[in-house]
Amino acid sequence: MWDDRYQNTYGYWRSHILDVIYDYLDCGNLHLGFARVKCEDCNKEYLLPFSCKRRAFCPSCHQRRVVEFGEFLYTEVLKEVSHRQWVFSIPKRLRCYFMYDRKLLAKLSRCAWKVLCDYLKSSSGDKDSVPGVVIAVQTFGDF
Repeated sequence: MWDDRYQNTYGYWRSHILDVIYDYLDCGNLHLGFARVKCEDCNKEYLLPFSCKRRAFCPSCHQRRVVEFGEFLYTEVLKEVSHRQWVFSIPKRLRCYFMYDRKLLAKLSRCAWKVLCDYLKSSSGDKDSVPGVVIAVQTFGDF
């Protein structure tokens, strides 16, 4: 049914989508595994169910990963200098090409990095500087 009704609008049905959906439905199910957590001070115990660890689809797992990645960037990667956020968006007329060929997203990210790097070098006046960048591709939602 997907091919007939939705493929022209949303792209082809990727094979891993059903795995993502089933993992999400099993997320937090105690029957599928858990860890027993015990406080050594008060001896109180509780069960912590395993999660699906899926990004973007499972809200709780995705949020945890976002917070962990942000903390990693803050403590391990970023220096104590000023930072800026840049957002690049693909014009709607071009989005269909990325919908059918996902490898183009990596090429687009490298292109955005090159343009941003050249711009920052030229505006800083230091041709030997190398700006750092963290690129996150978002292929869902309207923003």
